[in-house]
Amino acid sequence: MTQATAPRPVPQVPMDADAIIVGCGPSGMAAAIELAQAGCSVIVMDMQPAPGGQIFRNLEANIAADRSGGGELLAALGPSYRAGADLIRRFRACTRIDYRSQTTVWEVRTDGTVGWLRGMEAGYLRASRVLLAHGAMERPTPFPGWTLPGVMTAGAVQTLLKAGGLKPTGNVVLAGTGPLLLLLARQLHRLGVKPPLIGRTDHFADGVRAVRHLRRDGLAPVIKGLGWLAHLKLAGVRSVTGLSGLVAEGHEKVEAVSFTVRGRKMRVPCDLLVVHDGIVPAVDIPNGAGLALQWDQANASWRPRTTPNGQAASTLPPGLRPEHCAIRITGDARRIGGAEAAIAHGRLAAQAMLADLGRGGSVSTKAREAVGRTLSARPFLDAAFPPGLSATLPGDDTIVCRCEELTAGALREKIRAGFTNMDALRGETRCGMGPCQGRNCMVTAARLIAECQGADSPALPVFRGRPPIRPLPLGALASLTGLDPRETELLTLEDKPENDREDTTHVPAH
Repeated sequence: MTQATAPRPVPQVPMDADAIIVGCGPSGMAAAIELAQAGCSVIVMDMQPAPGGQIFRNLEANIAADRSGGGELLAALGPSYRAGADLIRRFRACTRIDYRSQTTVWEVRTDGTVGWLRGMEAGYLRASRVLLAHGAMERPTPFPGWTLPGVMTAGAVQTLLKAGGLKPTGNVVLAGTGPLLLLLARQLHRLGVKPPLIGRTDHFADGVRAVRHLRRDGLAPVIKGLGWLAHLKLAGVRSVTGLSGLVAEGHEKVEAVSFTVRGRKMRVPCDLLVVHDGIVPAVDIPNGAGLALQWDQANASWRPRTTPNGQAASTLPPGLRPEHCAIRITGDARRIGGAEAAIAHGRLAAQAMLADLGRGGSVSTKAREAVGRTLSARPFLDAAFPPGLSATLPGDDTIVCRCEELTAGALREKIRAGFTNMDALRGETRCGMGPCQGRNCMVTAARLIAECQGADSPALPVFRGRPPIRPLPLGALASLTGLDPRETELLTLEDKPENDREDTTHVPAH
């Protein structure tokens, strides 16, 4: 008998903080403040150079510019933008928050491990709890001509306004649906840019049907939106509803936009076409972490499957996941609701994390009520502004995957040939393997599979997410810091138990 081999000792992996927060928008800042004030050490990773997220992007710099006499932009962006100043100030004042700007997260694991990249430095950090507050993205909208220079999303235009003070010139046409489209049109007009047309895919009947979803707590954002509409109407900005069949025309860049309204074809020359089809949760990080997603049929998008306090669920096999998933999701990354809802849920998620860490009791009733109150307008908005540009699948000639320049027709051909699994389709066509890692094409590819199978499944398939979910330079990969010692062990021949020569069975040669 051989002597039993002693079990290999499991190396201890030190924690770098009590909590790591991914994203520094309204929800991330609110959660960080709540955790820090309770005595927790918090690391906040943010791709941007300053806190604020997309909603409050570059707010500190724009306030400073206003004080020195350049206040036109701040006034145009409105009071909802300026409202984030106090939150940012309180975030900056918390000494227990380690804020790491211009840091990209390229991997998240359910055990609390986060892969980070800053410049050419990269590594891993670990915390007992991780909160994903990475926000939302605009719903991808493939239509003929959408890849032409001069076609931009509303969020991209807002980014240029807030971060660079850049405003468009020439004929700017806006098309699509949702409150952001109206807000942007109002902001542009206040900056002296009068759009010749706002083409909305929603109908008057959508707004009428949505009235039944109105609640008292949700009246404020609705009244605000009606004010935007009134401002644009008084300014003489032309608006049409029921737009369909959008096409961006041009050779080297967009030159005109054509569409149909109530059966009548229209064509409008333009220098810039701004499109927007609503906001959806960004699921790239949850999908890459192996977290459960659910298909939201009404909004034609996925969102993470979580408990009300943001607790995520892992879909990894039992042998590859910890006993308890360390990840929660908050803000628009969990459910679209805007700044106030994101702040409210960030606080609620932080309270739940404190209970996990033994630093506090259960989530307060006040926090739960705040989340319900700030989300009360969402059913009305979802009904009044349903998906429009993405409501129908693109024609065969329309590009779906921008990275690989794959058309809907090319994908349909492969799907009909038997590539009906998302990962198989990706392997065959490279759809979703470019820099965007499927962020712009995954939804459309899944819907094309459902179309070819003759099914409108309530649970459309997704690409299996794998790290890195953002580009990671090889130089940074070669010098990773913070490696888990269990993953750097090399199994060699010396590590293997010796064979018991006496008990070895020998097979005679013939």
